[in-house]
Amino acid sequence: MNVKQLFKLELGAGISIFNEPFTYVGHAQIELDGGHTMRWLYDDEGRMLSISPHEEELILFREVDDEIEPEEEMILFQGKEYEFNYEDAGNVIGVEGESATEEEDRFMFTDYQATGGGIIRLIENENTGESTAYVGVFVSDEDVTQM
Repeated sequence: MNVKQLFKLELGAGISIFNEPFTYVGHAQIELDGGHTMRWLYDDEGRMLSISPHEEELILFREVDDEIEPEEEMILFQGKEYEFNYEDAGNVIGVEGESATEEEDRFMFTDYQATGGGIIRLIENENTGESTAYVGVFVSDEDVTQM
């Protein structure tokens, strides 16, 4: 499934990512400071599919319970080194269904990438001061299918 097809999903729709079910229960649309938008699609298992249509990039994240602190632009997590890759901020401009965000929330996020794949995203809600860490993997269009 491509990005346009993902944006047309109805709440409650089931898709498969890496042959695992993902039930779409809601999303947040974030307008980045640079002018682009991204969407975070949520499932009923606490996972998030981050969609950046400008780059046609899909990343499947799951929340990490451990507290993760970067040291000198690097994170060591579960024996892997993740190096600083990207940083941005944006405002939530739309929410539908179940979402971990609210409209008007402002987020700062920082991505760290491991050699050979894997990504950690640290997200801070600038309105509440809450921080959340996610670990994820890049997803291709072929890895996402309709159920």
